[in-house]
Amino acid sequence: MTALRQKMIAAMRQRGFAQRTHNTYLMVVTDLARYFHRSPDTLSTDDLQHFFNHLVQERGLSAASCRVYLHGVRFLYLHVLQWPSFDVPLTVPKNRSGFQNC
Repeated sequence: MTALRQKMIAAMRQRGFAQRTHNTYLMVVTDLARYFHRSPDTLSTDDLQHFFNHLVQERGLSAASCRVYLHGVRFLYLHVLQWPSFDVPLTVPKNRSGFQNC
């Protein structure tokens, strides 16, 4: 288990997250790392935009699934990696007919 994964688990436990949330957020971060073949702590905001575009355009994730990814990634960068803010302009599907900026 990587140090980043251990730190994320500790942060979720400290906040009392449910086990299902643990599993989901860890899956999101694992998916992010596998997509780029490197640790998420080395990614830029441009990389994150590219990843979310991939989720929407190539994988066709629903609005609800994109939001799960967004919350997992945001938690990682704000609460685990201690970014001062998460000002990454992302566009995720609002519903089947449109898109919403996050």
